[in-house]
Amino acid sequence: MTDQHNTAATRFLDSTGISYKTCQYDYAPQKGHIGEQAASAIGAKPSAVFKTLAVKVDRKQPAFAVIPVDKRVNFKALAIALGGRNAKMMQPDEAHDRTGFVSGGTTPFGSRQTLPTVIDRSAQKHKTIWINAGARGFLACLTPQDVQTVTQGLFANIAE
Repeated sequence: MTDQHNTAATRFLDSTGISYKTCQYDYAPQKGHIGEQAASAIGAKPSAVFKTLAVKVDRKQPAFAVIPVDKRVNFKALAIALGGRNAKMMQPDEAHDRTGFVSGGTTPFGSRQTLPTVIDRSAQKHKTIWINAGARGFLACLTPQDVQTVTQGLFANIAE
């Protein structure tokens, strides 16, 4: 396995001075349910492992939605949280161009473009959460408040 400890995400997190830890696991997308697989691999509850989705609000505003791996995004709630009417997934090529991350490695930390970030409110129920650290099979563990602080994100009920 390659050393993934130096990603745009970890460099960004290091620059903020917040405390976090990382964990690598074998990324196996062919097995499906990648998020639940990640949770199982690191011994965490799926409700404490969060995925980052690159989305567009009202066809123009790019943003990140951070939700538990065992949930789906409520696009209407996400759009409303950002002052819009509707939202949808960003196309993978555009997401890569804007963020610098590949699908399966997307994170709100260290993106090429700083995007508005909405974190599902359920994160606040956990002392710490796991979130992608900028590469497939590589997670960072930090407090939900630190995620909110470093992304200047907002908490809202966006998962279902």
